[in-house]
Parts: sequence; C-alpha cells; structure tokens
Amino acid sequence: MHEIFEKVCDTVKPSIALLGAGITFALFPEQSFIIWFVATWVAVVLDLFTKWLAIFATHGGISNSIKTKAWNSDSMFHKTYIKIVAYLVIQILTGLSMRIGMPHVNNAIATVVYSFIFFREFASIIENLIEAGADYLWPLLFWVKKKQDEVIPKDCEELNKKIKDERRKPL
Repeated sequence: MHEIFEKVCDTVKPSIALLGAGITFALFPEQSFIIWFVATWVAVVLDLFTKWLAIFATHGGISNSIKTKAWNSDSMFHKTYIKIVAYLVIQILTGLSMRIGMPHVNNAIATVVYSFIFFREFASIIENLIEAGADYLWPLLFWVKKKQDEVIPKDCEELNKKIKDERRKPL
C-alpha cells in the first residue's frame, strides 16, 4: 500500500491537484462562471495588448517606446499586477458567494460583478484603440461612457475620490 501511495504522489502531485481543486471550488461554483471568467480574462489580455499598441503607436514604434521609457515596465506592470490581483480576489469572492446563501440572489450578484469588470475592460480597450489612432471608434466610446454614467452614479465617483484622499492623509 505504501508503494502505491508513493507512486500516486510521484505521478499525480497531490498538492497541485488540491490547489487546483480549491481554485476550481472557489472560482467556478457553476458552469456559467467558466464562460464569465474566460471572457473577463480575454478582455484583460486584450486591454493590455491594446495599451501596448497605443504606446507603440504614439511613440514611434517599439524601439522608440523603450528608448524614451514610454513603455516603462515598472509603472505599467505594477498597475497590471494590481489589476490581476484585484480581479482574482473579486472573482474568488463572487464564486464563494455562490457556495453560501441563496443561489439565485448570488447569481444576480455574480452577473453584476462580471458584467461590470467586462464593461470596464471594454471601455478601456476602446480608449486604447482610439489613442492608437482608430478615431472612428469615438461614437462607440461615447455610447459606452453614456451607458457607464447610467449604470454608475456620480455619487460613486465622489465617494471613490474621498476614499483616495483619506488614504493619502498621514495618520
């Protein structure tokens, strides 16, 4: 029995399988979450690539962007790292919310969360493409911003500004 257990541990790697099971449990309580998760992360990757495209287009190519430090790895990748961690935490909390409470209410919450993240990435991608030179997308950006103003009240922006100001104050 000991030999069988050793073979299983050598070939399957239970720690990796346990980690994978935990992530799957937290992120994907329903099959629909897989689609939301994939769509969100495809949008995040597209946002990153379109941001690079905008930087390269406005600074005369890849080599000029690197020379002029417009494509600064420290600032760009720090913001990307924060976005990745924030989105993963929100997605884990959304997935875990389905494991407790009322599934129909939590499904509505998950729909709102994933829709908001995807909507924000969609707007950011359009902004990046316009910055890169796709001026014909202005009407689409105008429409997205109009819908964003309908969904997110102005009070939220003011509250966000107050929170940022409070964080900057010394203790």
